[in-house]
Amino acid sequence: MPIVSHGKAILITCCVALLWSLAGFNIKMIDWSSYAIAGGRSIVAVCILTPLVWGSANRKIDIYVLGGAVCYAAFNYCFIASTKLTTSATAITMQYTAPVYVALLSWIFLRERITKSDIINIIFVLIGMLLVFTDSTRSGNMIGNIIAVFNGITFAGVVIFLRKQKEGNPVMSMYLGNALSGIIGVPFIIKSGIPDLPSILFLLLAGTLMGLTYMMYAKASMSLSAFETVLLPILDPVMNPVWVYLILHEIPGMMTILGNVVILISVTAHIMYGFIIEHSNNERSI
Repeated sequence: MPIVSHGKAILITCCVALLWSLAGFNIKMIDWSSYAIAGGRSIVAVCILTPLVWGSANRKIDIYVLGGAVCYAAFNYCFIASTKLTTSATAITMQYTAPVYVALLSWIFLRERITKSDIINIIFVLIGMLLVFTDSTRSGNMIGNIIAVFNGITFAGVVIFLRKQKEGNPVMSMYLGNALSGIIGVPFIIKSGIPDLPSILFLLLAGTLMGLTYMMYAKASMSLSAFETVLLPILDPVMNPVWVYLILHEIPGMMTILGNVVILISVTAHIMYGFIIEHSNNERSI
């Protein structure tokens, strides 16, 4: 896979984040059950990813690849179900609470220390989630918000398993995860029947974007710093509710907006602080 220049890598990653942000709009435009959408979108993504995977020399499958695949499939279903049942802003923001669960899971399973900044981040994320749930008692989105919490938990599982793949091919986890998701979704697809033409087109768009963006992101990340790789995709939760508002006029409640802002600022600040500390420690060791 040829390495692109740093400037092009930043541009590609920003474009990927913007394409990811279309997920909420795409899902809401598909007149199908959430489980059928999850399965159908994954089947399309598998078709897109197959040439990339089979063209790779590294197709190793181990427990960590399989673990990442299972977590990814679970995340796919949770994300789509929550997007259907609650606001896109909440569904996508809850995904970006993953660093909280990564810290907790790393402490439990990887024996990594939880820092003071981790604890502060967890507190602020919990405050943001409390604000969102307070708003849901009025908007009737409680079930969707509960499912949305698992967006962050399952996505954190994906991150943990990807970190355990020392010399593996992360795309394999995404590929097998989509394959598993597609297989699970077949009964729901059959039960839901053939959707209308606009739904089919938006489903094809959603699956194609999911497959292509991971290829683009993998290519761009080779030319980015770890900081840029993590921070640039924050455009996704920022723009996701904007598209839904502009096109579908979905407006979250004020407490939901406030809670999501608290979560995004907390997670972004935590990521930036972590990389500043890491950079400072590296300079001292030189």
